[in-house]
Order: sequence, then C-alpha cells, then structure tokens
Amino acid sequence: MNLDLDKAFQELQRILKKHPVLVVGTGASCALDPRFGMFELAEQLHRTIQPGNGSDAEQWKQVLASLADGKGLEEALNAVTDTGLKERIVTATGAFVASVDRDWAWRIATGEEDAPLHDLLRKLVDGLPPTNPVQHIVTPNYDMLVEHCCDALEVPWTDGFTTGSMCRRDWGAARNSMLKMTREPRGRSYTDTPRFMPHVRLHKVHGSINWFRDDAETCLLRCDRMIDREGPPAEWRRAMITPGGGKFQEVGKNREWFAEADAAIAGASSFLMVGYGFNDDHIHNGIKKRLVDQGCSGIVVTRDWSQKIETWIRSSSDLWAVCQDPSGGKLGTIVVGPGTEGTPLVCEGQDLWKIVEFTKSVM
Repeated sequence: MNLDLDKAFQELQRILKKHPVLVVGTGASCALDPRFGMFELAEQLHRTIQPGNGSDAEQWKQVLASLADGKGLEEALNAVTDTGLKERIVTATGAFVASVDRDWAWRIATGEEDAPLHDLLRKLVDGLPPTNPVQHIVTPNYDMLVEHCCDALEVPWTDGFTTGSMCRRDWGAARNSMLKMTREPRGRSYTDTPRFMPHVRLHKVHGSINWFRDDAETCLLRCDRMIDREGPPAEWRRAMITPGGGKFQEVGKNREWFAEADAAIAGASSFLMVGYGFNDDHIHNGIKKRLVDQGCSGIVVTRDWSQKIETWIRSSSDLWAVCQDPSGGKLGTIVVGPGTEGTPLVCEGQDLWKIVEFTKSVM
C-alpha cells in the first residue's frame, strides 16, 4: 500500500467510526505523570519493601539483583513466590499509586487540569451510537484517571460495582444503574421506555487502588474512603494483581474479574489501544483472536515501536500503529498499517503518537 498522510488519516478514521473498545495501558497514565510507570514503582519498592527472614528475604535479594542488572520490574518480580512478600508488594504498590493518584484526582475530576485521555474520552462518548451508547474501556491500570476524567466530563461510568459508600460487585445492578426512562411515541400516545444513557463501562482487569477483598476471598468491595489509609482493616487487603510471574496465578483465581471484559473484547467491532505494551497474555490473547483470527480492525497509539507490534500487524488484516519514530533522527511519528511494515509513513516534526495530538489531528 502506498501511504500518505491523507490516506493514513482516512484509514484511521474509518476504524474509529466502528465504535472501538478502548484499551488503556500504563503509557496513558505516564503521559500525565511518569510516576505511574514501572520504573518509578520499582524505585519505590526498592526504597520501602522490608522483607522478613528466610525465603522471602532471599527472593527479594533476587529481585534487587535483577533490577540492578537492568531487567524490568515485571521480569524481576518473577522471583517472588512467598505469600508474605507478595502481600507486602501489593500493599506498597497500592499505597504508592494511590499517593500519585491523589496528587491529580481533584485537579482532573474538577476540570482544573486535563488528563491526556480527557478529549479522547469526550470524542468517543459523543460518537456513541444511540442504539448502543456504551463505551467499553479495558485497562490493567490501578489508578483512577479514567474515573476522574469521566467525572470532569460529566459522563456516567460504572466499573461493575453497586452505588453507595461501600460498593459490592454486581454487574447486573451496575448496568441497570445506567438506565433512564425516556418518553417515546407509540401510535397516538406515549410510553415510558428504559434506555441506556451514554456511559462508560470500565473493566479494571488487575483491580484498583479502591478495591478491597477479605482474606477468605469471598467478598470484593469498592470503597474510596479506604484509598489513603496505610492499610485496610484486619482481614482485608487491596484487590490488586501486581506484576511478576505470580500475576497469572492471581488471574486464574480471580477469573470472574475478567468475565465482562472478556465479553466486551469478544464483541468488539474494533479496538483503540493507547499506551498499551501487550505484556498481559490474559488480556491481549482475546484481542489477538479478534484482530488476527477474526479480521477485526484496530489502532495502536503508543510511544515505543516494538517487534511485538510489528508481528501483530503482519498477522492482522486491519491493524494500524501510530508510534514515535524509532530511527533516532528528528522528532516525529511513524504510521504503520497492513503491508507497510517495511516502509512506514514518517511524519517529521509531528507528535501524533501522543494521545492529545492524535485526538486533535485524527479524531
């Protein structure tokens, strides 16, 4: 395919008109504050984790050695199998992410400042079809930037919990809370009919800084009042799946967290993936099935071009990527689509890979 900027924009806009499921990765949060990233989290864990004696102390030494060797946090935490050490990591991770989130929550939710996702969410929600006014968002992020953006935009949202100061997981009740009665003509009269209002359904597949579960793992609650506590009450802990090899065991134990996300992915007509690194098989296997096996359309907007993205594009019939130019030359963007992996469109001097610029220029 001979690709120029006009043709690239036409292709991207064609996919965006298909009402994409939005997949939000860590890069979208780092675009606001780098402290949301893995590097800053690794530094924080290094400073704060105090392992006990025995196996967890030895495992933590292995983690620190891997980090010192230049390995990423995800790979380094593969050494952790001790339950007590895992819990300390969850506690420290939750407290750190919550502290960064707290620095931005008020400013974002009140509209004092815009997060990079702000205008993107506005465009997506404004473009929802009346017959299906639901914007699905799938994210492994623990922070609440999506929720804060929705509040600023006055867009109703649900993450599958009931309303109240202590919220329980109940997707049926959560969906029903998004219904409103509309007065519609029927013959010569009118009737009140329940319809979904335009809203966001947020699927936080690794949990959240405001989710908590009991030690017996029989109850899952959402409570914003608990976010800033040093720790939840006795016999409760944050419901978060942290990086490392144990992540996949946690996924297996908490597969019900993914049921609605799995359904959203399986039913997607297209995908828009922003700041997502394709490091979670339990998420992207379903996306890959749609893109590669079933011919679904998709767009990746992220900073770093990778071999993984290239492989996905080569295997897909309608997957596009908008990334920072990896050539090391002038600041710019590459746009890559089916058949153009070896000859990408290079947009010199443009930052289209940034969420704000992509939204402004393409949407």
